[in-house]
Amino acid sequence: MKLIMDFIPNHSSNDSEWFQKSRSASSPNDKFYNYYVWKDCPNDQPPNNWVAVFGGSMWMNDSTRNQCYLHQFLESQPDLNLLNPYVTDELDNVLRFWLDRGVDGFRVDAISHAYEDYNWQNEIPLANTTNPMCMDTKNTLYECWNHTYTANLPGVFDIINRWRYLMDEEYYRKGKGYKFMTTEAYGDIQTTMKYYGRFQSDGANFPFNFRLLNLDRNCGGDCVHRLVDQWISGMPPGKTANWVIGNHDRKRISSKMGENFLNAVNTLLLLLPGVPTTYYGDEIGMTDLNTTALGSKYIPQDPYENGKRDPERSPMQWNTSHTAAGFSSTNNTWLPVNPNYLTINVEVQQAHDGSNLKIYKKLASLRQEKTFQYGDMRYAKKDKNIFAFVREFDGIPSYLVAINFGKQNEKADFKQMEGAPVKGTVVFTTGSDVTAKEDDVIDLTSKTVELQPGQGIVVKWDYVIENLI
Repeated sequence: MKLIMDFIPNHSSNDSEWFQKSRSASSPNDKFYNYYVWKDCPNDQPPNNWVAVFGGSMWMNDSTRNQCYLHQFLESQPDLNLLNPYVTDELDNVLRFWLDRGVDGFRVDAISHAYEDYNWQNEIPLANTTNPMCMDTKNTLYECWNHTYTANLPGVFDIINRWRYLMDEEYYRKGKGYKFMTTEAYGDIQTTMKYYGRFQSDGANFPFNFRLLNLDRNCGGDCVHRLVDQWISGMPPGKTANWVIGNHDRKRISSKMGENFLNAVNTLLLLLPGVPTTYYGDEIGMTDLNTTALGSKYIPQDPYENGKRDPERSPMQWNTSHTAAGFSSTNNTWLPVNPNYLTINVEVQQAHDGSNLKIYKKLASLRQEKTFQYGDMRYAKKDKNIFAFVREFDGIPSYLVAINFGKQNEKADFKQMEGAPVKGTVVFTTGSDVTAKEDDVIDLTSKTVELQPGQGIVVKWDYVIENLI
């Protein structure tokens, strides 16, 4: 097991020692004077029209310093000034502090927001948006603006390259182990790919790929193919793909897709080439917490839109214990446990062969096969319902992975698939099959495979040497 730390270089708390010293500093000669982004705001008017991620102005007037400080997120999270070399040196030392204690790497949080345009130009509203909330050009909704001057600026990629160099030179090349880095950054595909590195300099091992967070019940086979191929086609040569389907900011898989699609989605996640990221609880099918039904038992914790993201953040459901489902020794957890913990939990699912957890473990075991570890991928089929791909590697068995993301049964025809086997063995299925079950031997050159909505199937066949002379 490896330990990856969450590293947040964009901002600190307004209660931090650094911020208190900066807001009290009266001279530019004070080391902390420019640790944060400060600007004059006469008559309590912000320096420009920049909008914070959670809405409202990105600027907050501070009565102690008599200036405004920048906060891309909450008012309680002032942005550090990464144009100040003292600050970047401090951040380097934060990395060293944890690396010296043995951590294996970092998830760099909110890094796309780390730099701003120092000319402080106004940003412009999005054009051609259909969001009625964006019609007023004076609105303060983040999603209504082009963030040309406040997100994914060149300095962001440079600092990632700097930290890659630090970890390689000071740790890996000195025999202290290879150190991993991934980044949390939202943007278009071309921008996101820059986090892999630029100008012959390595960056993150990979930026988190959030495309599959857009999966929902209206995203059929063609849609899934498009989301997958955006990353595969856009990725620089020699780099590692990765896939994220659930996280702390989006509805859980079972809630947005339906519980009958959970195992199909996990099949996609674990058998695509690259690194999968599973959000805790998605291996057992945890659902969003119904905060409305809890009434007075629920107190919103997420500051964004009065608890908007709380439902997907409820405690992990380990067992049937009435004390926080085994998550804690007290019931006074940050958020309440989902009442369905009595049936959806690790302990119950460990005892049932067909449970979501057992299916997840079977997929994780299948993923250990060399074909899935090292093999290539090619698309086998895509239509409004089915998305299918082949994983293959010279000299060892190949696998067809087919999933029905549609809303009706479909008979999938693979007769025209390159290398379709006469004898393929079904080694995995997510549920009750219509035309095939595990250990069946099927001829994909003549037989169609009927898949129900939310059903996935994996067919294995031996490597065949062709045209050997």
